[in-house]
Amino acid sequence: LGRDPITVDLDSIMGYVADKVVMVTGGGGSIGSELCRQIAASNPKQLIIVDIYENNAYNIQLELQHKYPNLNLETMIASVRDAVKINDLFAYYHPDIVYHAAAHKHVPLMEDAPHEAIKNNVIGTLKTARTASHYQVKKFILISTDKAVNPTNIMGASKRLCEMVIQLIGRHSTTEF
Repeated sequence: LGRDPITVDLDSIMGYVADKVVMVTGGGGSIGSELCRQIAASNPKQLIIVDIYENNAYNIQLELQHKYPNLNLETMIASVRDAVKINDLFAYYHPDIVYHAAAHKHVPLMEDAPHEAIKNNVIGTLKTARTASHYQVKKFILISTDKAVNPTNIMGASKRLCEMVIQLIGRHSTTEF
């Protein structure tokens, strides 16, 4: 890196998930699964993994069950674009904290399928954030990208729109976005 590594005290950062019901959308993906690992190590009351892709969701489920046998873990196959299913999950689990990592993130693929970037990233974020606000989730954390700053591609533009959606919903909500 050309610099000294930054050390992070994850215990103090992740301490707020202890004894909370935490939902991670896109929990099977590269970012979401790492969030799940860190959350699982921080003693949540319950961890709910939501992902549309069953293989990745199943892999992280098995990993966490092996490493944390007492973890109250649920793995749900669902799309953030499915408002009815997302509503059902929030109504049943009543998460305190949502990490919204569900997104299409591969720039070249999204350049070839811009409509999918908008449907999944923007519309999925809108539906999930609205639902979180409706159920008065305490915290909603959007996982964005540096590509959202002055976006030069559809993936970055879609994530910038996600940030704007979150800002707008946050103005009229008791949920901390």
